[in-house]
Amino acid sequence: MQYVPCLSTGEETPQKGVETRRCHTSRRANGHPDMASDKDGGTDGKPFQHNTGNMGALGAVRVGSRSLPLYPVFIVSLGLLNGILIIIAVVIGIYCANVSDISNLDRATTEAVIIEVEQLRIMHAHAIEAQKETEQTLKKEIKKRQQLEILLERNKTLSDVLQKQFETLQLEKATLQADTSDIYHSCEKCLSEWFLLNTTCYFHGKAASSPLKNWHDSRADCIRRGGDLTVIDSLEEQINLFEYLPKVEPNIHTWNKPGIWIGLTEFQTEGQWDWINNVTVTARYWMSGEPNNYGPGGEQCGAIKNGKIPLQTWFDGKCDLPQEWLCEMQPN
Repeated sequence: MQYVPCLSTGEETPQKGVETRRCHTSRRANGHPDMASDKDGGTDGKPFQHNTGNMGALGAVRVGSRSLPLYPVFIVSLGLLNGILIIIAVVIGIYCANVSDISNLDRATTEAVIIEVEQLRIMHAHAIEAQKETEQTLKKEIKKRQQLEILLERNKTLSDVLQKQFETLQLEKATLQADTSDIYHSCEKCLSEWFLLNTTCYFHGKAASSPLKNWHDSRADCIRRGGDLTVIDSLEEQINLFEYLPKVEPNIHTWNKPGIWIGLTEFQTEGQWDWINNVTVTARYWMSGEPNNYGPGGEQCGAIKNGKIPLQTWFDGKCDLPQEWLCEMQPN
């Protein structure tokens, strides 16, 4: 019978197909080897032998016809596993290092973003505060502007009032100067209440000083004062009287205001106008549409009413119509 060594005891183990030799293990109890017992529990004084069966498979690996011990393979496997674990550990370390770098980078980026956000928040707060201050300043400026506008409006109103007063004073000054000039020029030349134009003294009978009169009463008053109703026998005299006498704004109410009687009549011949000195009118300064001999009994007495056109001031009227009158006389 061919034997191979037994792994557990150093004894040989029979090959396949050969009778198996029992491997046994001696145990010592109280300094004596264990005794083998059979199924009946008896002992024969020999060391106990037990059939290990496949115990050899646990301690060796068969390769072909050879059986190799298991522990070298186990050691190699452990070495390989250890190498794999080392590689894995290295890979994990590298990965963790990369992750750590990325984490550090992300942390730095996050901190930078946080700092920038904080700076933006501070800038935004400052901007809001500046905006509020600007709004308050703008409101104050708007209020000041409104006050200035009110003040300017008041000043403008006051200026307009002063301008009107100034114009009134200028007019009064011009009037006083004209009156002074008239008085100076007419001094000792015209009677009291008469005024001098060129070389003629005139008296204007107005409602403010005496009642209105018809044509005949007007002439009688002029004669009583030493003169007669005015005879306009030149263009120069027409212009002078137009400039001196008050004017009436032409409108629908123009004819409701009184005119001024002059020494012009149609008594002698119908359609022929003569002056009171028996001189027939040659230069005519009638208003548009005049004379028209309007109404029952006609209109036979002449008068003037100044409008806007210096050469259109004459009109005919009923002789009994009350109006103002204009007398003339030669100066002293």
